[in-house]
Amino acid sequence: MSENVVVDLPGEMISTTEKIGLQKYVNDVEVLLQSAQGAAPAVVKGVFSTGRPWTQFVATKNFKAPTVLPGLTLRFYRNIQYFKSNYIMVFLGLFAYCVFMSPFLLITMIASFYGYKKLTSGPKTWKIGNWELTKSQQHVIVAGCTTIVLWFAGIGAAFFWVLGATVIVVGLHASFFNPEALMISNDPEQVPMIEQV
Repeated sequence: MSENVVVDLPGEMISTTEKIGLQKYVNDVEVLLQSAQGAAPAVVKGVFSTGRPWTQFVATKNFKAPTVLPGLTLRFYRNIQYFKSNYIMVFLGLFAYCVFMSPFLLITMIASFYGYKKLTSGPKTWKIGNWELTKSQQHVIVAGCTTIVLWFAGIGAAFFWVLGATVIVVGLHASFFNPEALMISNDPEQVPMIEQV
């Protein structure tokens, strides 16, 4: 029943050299960079298209203190879900404010974006001595150098200031904004909160 089949393939087989060190991961990094470039515009467009009106976001008549603690946590999560795009824009606004208030950080960021632009429009490979660097390795080197320069420019302090300010602003807004004032439809997702007393 079982027959042995012999297939004769004429010709020579060309063996490839095994990649060693960081070169093993070059293809993975290239695939990751290509997929990130296609996904980023869609994410940004999605964030800005689902934003709630700013007049609704800052309506002072809708702010009131919660009566009980379980109502506070439910209110917090509901507001985070409802206003998430607005909160992301608040973060980006605070980040832009922080960058513009630090001239050295602003100049460093502009220089790093210019360097990245030159890198993407430059040659496919760089030669440094006997080493030939691919595009992915060039990206890693530029990212490492940029990170070091940005760290000395104060990006760490700026980032943690923006993060802290965002947590405070978003936390206060999400805790004190009354989502029941917005519930006007019969959508089951937007049922008013029931608080236990």
